Amino acid sequence: MSRVSPHLPGFVAGNLCLDFVNTVDPRHADDRDDYLCNYDRLLDWSVAAGLIEPADRSDLDRCARADPLGADGVYQRALTLREALYRLLAPGSSGSGPPDPSAAESLNEEIRLASSRAAIEPTQHGWAWAWDDASSRLDRVLWPIARAAAELLTSPTSSRIRECEGSNGCGWLFIDASKNGRRRWCDMRVCGNRAKARRHSQRQRAASSPDASST
Repeated sequence: MSRVSPHLPGFVAGNLCLDFVNTVDPRHADDRDDYLCNYDRLLDWSVAAGLIEPADRSDLDRCARADPLGADGVYQRALTLREALYRLLAPGSSGSGPPDPSAAESLNEEIRLASSRAAIEPTQHGWAWAWDDASSRLDRVLWPIARAAAELLTSPTSSRIRECEGSNGCGWLFIDASKNGRRRWCDMRVCGNRAKARRHSQRQRAASSPDASST
């Protein structure tokens, strides 16, 4: 069962599309928080992720109120994309076989839609990616996520994707940028500290057990 969380998740993955996948917590639990419970929360997350400005959020909110069925359709696409990305990006999610074809098609469909709106525009520091005629498009928040996923999957960095080993079934994805490539936790302050506390408790129980005291 998923609960509606009143808060937004942390951004610890090191990549936009992985942070998007991490909008459920813990992933591998029946009882979990879902940060994207409707289109409105998708807009909140998009502002926090830097995909849109607060003013853009207000415009999209007005568009969503004028077209609630369209907004819900985009929201359902967002959930489909989120789960497709997990199946494609999680280490070992496909075992030794090929990628999940339905997940790949879901992502490719969003990539095609995003590509049809992609453009470049001049800035003070050169050229930058932009989105053509995006001001009132309810699905504009999905475009940069799809592009980020395509770039990650086709880059060497994809070999650095890890899944958090948190004992609560965390399952958050992240880029392991550590020198030795052995990072285990999405966030040392959260799942890492839980693991340290658990090991400390286990050592204390072992030290106070009758077998330990008799040696």
